[in-house]
Amino acid sequence: MKTIIAALLLLAPSAALAASVAAPLNIGVASAVRGAVRATAPGAAGRVVETGKPVYSRDKVTTGPEGKLQILLLDQTSFTVGPNSELELDEFVFDPATNAGKVSAKIAKGAFRFVTGKIARRDPSTMQVTTPVGTIGIRGTMTAGTVGGGEATIVLLGPGPENNADEKSGGITVKNDKGSTAVDKDGWGVTVKAGEAPSPAFELSPAQLEGILSSVGSAPKGDAKDDSAAGGAAGSSSGQDTAKGKDNAGDVFAALDSSQGDVSEFASQQFGAPTVATWANVIAIPGGTGKYTGSGSYYLCTGGVCGGAAQGTTSFTLDVDFGAKTLGGGSSAITLSGVFNVSSNNQIQSLNYSSLSGDAVTSLTLNGGPSYNWSGTSLKLLNTGGVTAGAASIDVRVQSTTGPPQYGGAVTGSLSTP
Repeated sequence: MKTIIAALLLLAPSAALAASVAAPLNIGVASAVRGAVRATAPGAAGRVVETGKPVYSRDKVTTGPEGKLQILLLDQTSFTVGPNSELELDEFVFDPATNAGKVSAKIAKGAFRFVTGKIARRDPSTMQVTTPVGTIGIRGTMTAGTVGGGEATIVLLGPGPENNADEKSGGITVKNDKGSTAVDKDGWGVTVKAGEAPSPAFELSPAQLEGILSSVGSAPKGDAKDDSAAGGAAGSSSGQDTAKGKDNAGDVFAALDSSQGDVSEFASQQFGAPTVATWANVIAIPGGTGKYTGSGSYYLCTGGVCGGAAQGTTSFTLDVDFGAKTLGGGSSAITLSGVFNVSSNNQIQSLNYSSLSGDAVTSLTLNGGPSYNWSGTSLKLLNTGGVTAGAASIDVRVQSTTGPPQYGGAVTGSLSTP
């Protein structure tokens, strides 16, 4: 039946359109729902969207102040929207025999996240997402953003571990009639304002990323009225087994936790990033020495949040002695170049972590200079590639002693040993 529908769509679109007026075409499933979510198909009355219920071609979906929704289309493309959002499934054409087709959607407002499926994997040019201020062209990837107030921020997340299509890293191109910007680095994005060209690509700060992902990161759970979020009912309710994704529709959201406090963990899973180490595990490392090194960008900080266009580059070296349970000292230092240059009075002082507990997170003390200080600079040790504390992330903060501006940004580096 699915193949017949696909053939009708591909070979006789006018007939398919006529049929859809009488009976909207089922193109996927609402794989997870929380709060008030409504949908309206052309020529049909509005309806309440519940987990496991079908979604239709040209559906316009809106979420309430507490509403969240994930939609899984037949080719395993997924769209997630947060509260007070509006999404229109403008066009969906899919031939399951060849994976050929087209995906077109409009995001009028709110926070969103999408993961490409089989259609875009076969031909990236066949998927397009539009906003009121610009169009997003996709090259097999995971993307998120926010739309509202005459502007949009759009960030490339990468394929992520929950990508059903097992796609390689892709990219996005954001464009409007004023210009275009390509993004091909995970965690980088653009801002677009009405009547202006998209901004140059910039690396979003952790706070900016969390601000976007917090609106779409929690998993809608089934309640007493609707408990189908946990399993295969979503696929069977829609009549489309291919809408189950990996094993069932609920699995697509399995990595997400319903608590807003777990947004950071969700973001880490999506990026395939390391997890935070614990001091107990770091203390248990019997001995050896090493050095963490990393580099990245820094930004202007306002109200403690650092973001916008990069102001320059920052790099760090951090010595570690697992036997002596110390970090810093020796050649440990942070260097900045660009708008704000720091290459002296930048040594990281030695820290003994033998009595610390909980997550491997701590503030760092640097020498500082007569005209600036490092107040607020902190360290996080990360488990990566199966190695305890195999990486370190330093959230750099440097500020003039006479007051603003403050600059900063998180920089991650790997561990090397002699």
